[in-house]
Order: sequence, then C-alpha cells, then structure tokens
Amino acid sequence: MLVSTIVVAALGVVAEQAVEIQFGLPGIIGLLILRTGIRHRNTNCACIGATVLVMLALHAV
Repeated sequence: MLVSTIVVAALGVVAEQAVEIQFGLPGIIGLLILRTGIRHRNTNCACIGATVLVMLALHAV
C-alpha cells in the first residue's frame, strides 16, 4: 500500500513537471483547474481544465 502511494505521488510530480516544462504557467493553471475539478467532482471545472490543456497541446503542434 505504501509503495503504491509513493509511486502514484512520484508520477504526479513527474507529470506536473512535464506540463510545466512543455506549456509553462498556462499549463500549470490548466492542470490545477483539472485536478481541483476531479477532487471536488465538479465536471464543469474538470472540463475547463482539460480544455485548457488540450488547447495548449494543439497549439504546440
């Protein structure tokens, strides 16, 4: 149980760092909005965060 918690936390940190490196501050804001929406089970907030990340990803291509 402890090992899986550590692995999930490490993956979260790695994903956050990758988004920050790739997309900068707007990516971090989108990730925080998405995470907040998922934690509070607010679909509007989660959809807005996901949309921000998708738009940043499409703009980078």
